[in-house]
Amino acid sequence: MNGGLQAARTALANDRAWLVGGAVRDRELGRPTRDIDVVVEGDPGEAAHAVAGAAGRATCFSLSEDFGAWRVVARDSSWQLDVEPLRGGSLEADLALRDFTVNAIAEPIGGGAPIDPLGGLADLAERRLRMAGPGAFRDDPLRVLRLVRVAVELGLQPDAETLAGARAQAHGLSETSAERVFLELRRIIASERAPEGLQMMSELGATAVVLPELEASSRTAFTTATCMATRWRFSNRRSR
Repeated sequence: MNGGLQAARTALANDRAWLVGGAVRDRELGRPTRDIDVVVEGDPGEAAHAVAGAAGRATCFSLSEDFGAWRVVARDSSWQLDVEPLRGGSLEADLALRDFTVNAIAEPIGGGAPIDPLGGLADLAERRLRMAGPGAFRDDPLRVLRLVRVAVELGLQPDAETLAGARAQAHGLSETSAERVFLELRRIIASERAPEGLQMMSELGATAVVLPELEASSRTAFTTATCMATRWRFSNRRSR
């Protein structure tokens, strides 16, 4: 078991807390993960400190004063765990505010049956990527790039409604911080399916916003970018 999850189950055994997002999704897909997300009904800071104590001298710090999120990082960096406050007044409301249905699956922190009000498990089984709600991309335009990244990393196919929703909000990427955009772009380029990801970005109108030089120079630049992505992945593997 992931050390962070074990620490969370020990520290939060008597709290109303749930494992959510990528950790639940990746386990269903049989993928290892070092990143854990937990939502708590109580104070996230107190919960994060409790997890850090249970883990044994793990680092604990606030991620965002505005959103109340905290992060706990293992001493050897083998895992990290983010603790967030429950949004919307209930777990179901919180899950409805997430990006995609496959990331809107929860599980009680102590274990138990998955809580899946949006049908994320069925979408995983069908290899389908579907937005959690009609406002998903409006709430955070960075999710347009995250759509591409999740699709190419996990081999999921966005449905038509989700693609349309992303395309309609791609312009909002211009108001998104460069750091957040870079983190998503880096993972798209590092993917085995980087060419497909770059093509999807262009079709969604994201490239014109975040990489206008690439979009303006059309096919030649796309081919060059694809070659660069391939070389980057190769050199990155050799350096490991």
